[in-house]
Amino acid sequence: MVRSYDVDILRSGMKIGRDVMDLDGSIVLKQGVILNAESIDKLHKKNIFSVFIDEDDEEEEEVSMDEFMLDSEYLDHYTRTYNLVQNVYYQAARGDGINIRDLDAVLVPDNINLLCDVSTAVTQIHNMSREGDYVIHHATNVGILAGLMARWLKYQAKPKREIVLAGILSELGKMKIPPEILNKKGKLEPEEMDMVKRHVDYGYDMLKVSPLKIFKDILMGVLQHHERCDGSGYPNRLRGDQISDFGKIIAIVDIYDAMAANRSYARRNSPFDIFNVLFKDISHGKLDKKFGLILMFRLRHSFNGCWVGLTNGKRAKIIEIDEKRVTDQPIVKTLKGEVINLNETPDLKVEAMLTAKEI
Repeated sequence: MVRSYDVDILRSGMKIGRDVMDLDGSIVLKQGVILNAESIDKLHKKNIFSVFIDEDDEEEEEVSMDEFMLDSEYLDHYTRTYNLVQNVYYQAARGDGINIRDLDAVLVPDNINLLCDVSTAVTQIHNMSREGDYVIHHATNVGILAGLMARWLKYQAKPKREIVLAGILSELGKMKIPPEILNKKGKLEPEEMDMVKRHVDYGYDMLKVSPLKIFKDILMGVLQHHERCDGSGYPNRLRGDQISDFGKIIAIVDIYDAMAANRSYARRNSPFDIFNVLFKDISHGKLDKKFGLILMFRLRHSFNGCWVGLTNGKRAKIIEIDEKRVTDQPIVKTLKGEVINLNETPDLKVEAMLTAKEI
C-alpha cells in the first residue's frame, strides 16, 4: 500500500512508493529509493510538498478507537491559548487596553511550535469541538494557520511570532460589534453589514494606542485582512501590491477557518469544498496566488488518515489524496472496508471532517 506523506514529516528509512517528479516533469527520486537525510533535503530544495511512501499492507478487521482520540498535549496547549486569547479580547472589550502579558504567554516558543506543528495542527483543529466563544476560537485558529504559513514560507522567529499575533488579533475589533449582529441567523441588513465591516478599523485603532503600535506588519495584517487583490475588499479597496503580505496571508486563512466552522447561521464546509472556493477566488484574482496555493497544497496532505462524514451519512477514513490537483476529492475507506474514489462518484463527496465526539 502507498500513502501520501507531507515532506515535513518524512524520516530516513522510508521507501518511495512512486516516482517523485518536479514541476518540469523530471524525476527527482525513483520508486523504491530508501530515504536518507540527503534525499529528504533534496525534496525540500525542489519545493516538493509531499511524496508517496510504500507501506506494508495491513488489513484491519477492527478499527482501534485510539485513532479517534484527540492529542491530549495539543488540546491542553490549545485550551490554555484559547483562554489567554479570550482574556485579551474581553479586557480590550472592557476598554482596559491590550493585555501584553497574556499575549507574551501565547507566544512562548514552545507553545507556538506545538500549536503550529505541521503533523498535528490542522487535524487536531478539525478534531476539536468549538465550545465557547466562536470569535475567540476563530481568532486562535487564524493565528495557528498563520503560524503554519510562516513555517511553510520559512519565516524566521521574529516575523513568525508577528504573523501569529496578527492572526490572533485579526478579530479584535469585533468586540465592538453587538453580539446579536455577529450571531444573527440569515442575511445581514446593509447597515448591519457595514457595522461588521468596521471591525478591521476598530481593531486597527485599538492597536494604534497600544504597545503594539510599533509593529507595522501586525497592524497592517489586522487592518487589511479583508482587502482583496482585485480591489473588491474593504476597508480601502486596495489592490495587489498595495496589500501587505500579512494582509494577504491572513485573508486566506481567515476564509479557510470561517468556512470550516459551524456557525449560528451557517453549517461548516468540507475542506475540499473550501479548496474549491479558494481556488475560484485565486483564479478570479481576489486572493494571492502564491500564498493561496501553498496553503491548499500543504493542507491537503495533512488530511491523510483523517475521518470524514460522507454525504450519504457514512463515516470513512481518508487513505489517499491526489498530489497535483487542489480541487480533487480524496480516496476514502469506510468502516466496513469499502474503498471509494470520490472523484468517480459525482453524487457522493466529503461533507465534513469529523470531530472526536462525532466519531
